[in-house]
This record gives sequence, structure tokens and C-alpha cells, in this order.
Amino acid sequence: MLLKAVMFMNLALIFYSYAVFSGRKEGLHRKHLLVFGIGLFFDYLGTRQMNLFAIAYGKAPEWHNLTGILSLAGMAFHFLLALIATLLQKADAVNRTFHRVSLTIYSLWLVAFASGAISGMMRIS
Repeated sequence: MLLKAVMFMNLALIFYSYAVFSGRKEGLHRKHLLVFGIGLFFDYLGTRQMNLFAIAYGKAPEWHNLTGILSLAGMAFHFLLALIATLLQKADAVNRTFHRVSLTIYSLWLVAFASGAISGMMRIS
């Protein structure tokens, strides 16, 4: 269960990182939306697995729960912004603001990702 969760979260990290930084470099395109959506899917799967693990083996620290929920919600919001911009064909018009928001949300997600890794390692030792 934990191994699956770690794999899903690392896949989310890979897909999110590519989507955020490639999209920032090239501008927002449909391929970035697709990759971002895949990252969001893996984030959901990883979060679900982590939740199942926490239920079975003990609750995760409260600060990690908070950062995890906020970052998953932030990434979902971020994906919706990208989807709307792409569907309305306004991607070029929103690129500058979108990428500023993108880096902020991505940074918050990294805090949750790192806090989960640190909290997990602290529980093992």
C-alpha cells in the first residue's frame, strides 16, 4: 500500500514538474494540460493510497494533512484554470499571470510532498 502511494506521488512529481516548467518555457499548450491532468490523477491516487495507509497504520501528522489537502485542491484549481484557458483559446492572454500562479501552487505542492516524505521517514526511525 505504501509503496504504491510513494510510486504514485513520485509520478505526480514528474508529471507536474514537466507540465509547470515546460509550460512556462513554451507557453500553455494542450500537451501541458494533458500532462498536468495525468499528474493530478497520480496525485489523487497517491493521496488516496496514503489515506488508506494512515487509516490502517495510524494517522499522519496534522500539518501534513493540511498541506496535502491544500496542495491537491490547489493543483485541481490550477488544472481547471489551464483547462478553461485552453478551451477558451485564451492561453496566450493568460500565460504571464497563469505561470506566476502556477509556480506558487507548485511550490505549495512541493511543501506537501516533502513534508510527507519527511514525516514518513521520521515514523520509520
